[in-house]
Amino acid sequence: QCVSFSLRLLAYTLSPVGVIALLLLAGVGLRVMRWHATSERPRLCDAVRRGILDLTPPGLVLIFCFVPSVSAFIFRAWSCKAYDADADSNAIAKYMRQDAS
Repeated sequence: QCVSFSLRLLAYTLSPVGVIALLLLAGVGLRVMRWHATSERPRLCDAVRRGILDLTPPGLVLIFCFVPSVSAFIFRAWSCKAYDADADSNAIAKYMRQDAS
């Protein structure tokens, strides 16, 4: 494996945030382009605010779709398996099932 488990966990859990941020940035970009093309220009912050509000519902749908799989992945990461570390002293070592290294 070329990528450590902690980096995979971080990337998997933060990827929905990145997708939603890109979606909101696209909404802001479209509103600012429309703002720039019109002759009657309201304030720029109004265009940015409306761009965020335009794509908030699709962002919420994406959150609704991503939360179960991301949560399950995070909780699976903390599932541990016990191994006998030393048979003489009955010592037990616990390692994560997903990353037993």
